[in-house]
Amino acid sequence: MNKILNNKIKQHVKLSLTEDQVRQDSSTQNIDKRNINADIKFREKSIMFGKLWFEQSFRIIDPKIKFKWYFKDGDLVKKNSLVCTISGDRRCILSCERVALNFLQTLSAVSNSAYQLTKKASKKNIQILYTRKTIPGWRYAIDLACRKHGCLPHRKNLKESILIKENHLKCIDNFSQFIHECRKLNKKIIVEANSITQLRDILQESGIHRVLLDNFTPNEVRKALRIISKTKIELSGNININNIHDYLIPGVDYISVGSITKNITATDMTLLVK
Repeated sequence: MNKILNNKIKQHVKLSLTEDQVRQDSSTQNIDKRNINADIKFREKSIMFGKLWFEQSFRIIDPKIKFKWYFKDGDLVKKNSLVCTISGDRRCILSCERVALNFLQTLSAVSNSAYQLTKKASKKNIQILYTRKTIPGWRYAIDLACRKHGCLPHRKNLKESILIKENHLKCIDNFSQFIHECRKLNKKIIVEANSITQLRDILQESGIHRVLLDNFTPNEVRKALRIISKTKIELSGNININNIHDYLIPGVDYISVGSITKNITATDMTLLVK
């Protein structure tokens, strides 16, 4: 593990352990120190991701805790599979259980969502993007969970690129002049279009890296493709695992999906002392 990654994970986990007051766990104060084993099992089929966060959740409290993993990050785990056995001080295992499982179940769910969507889109050579609809403080972890399956960020942060959406357009008096000034920043410019008419106006300007067709129907996307020549095309707006097949249209370059990080259901798993 590289030093930067290790430090980011430790910082993230330490905040979570402090939030949960793990070192002041009232429930374990009267339990004597003794080593035990505990098993983690997945109660449903899912991609597994988050081993490093899971391990640090225990090791920050007790560096002697040991782990035996039966899967690695990115593996597809079947329902009722044993994924890990933990060995060590039972007080540490009991106190850190919740924080550790929170990381593993959340990051596994995100990674599973990214996996399902990229698997469908890869057949059409379309890049799936996750958006900034992330849990505050979790973006670095979520980024790794998504990238494991080739799902990239629409943009990592506000600084990285220029995104001009509906509300921005309402605050711009002269669109041509605004785009001219944006080009001076030497960053990718992405402009959202909400209609074919608006798309035509946007395409009049040079220097736009891609247009984001927001809430277009599949038929509207096909119409848009007929008038777009060189500009990259991104689709967004209520696209999910249930309807993405309708949007895997030749000529589309990217599909950004907010549900990958926003509408997840934590992977069902359990930790049981043997």
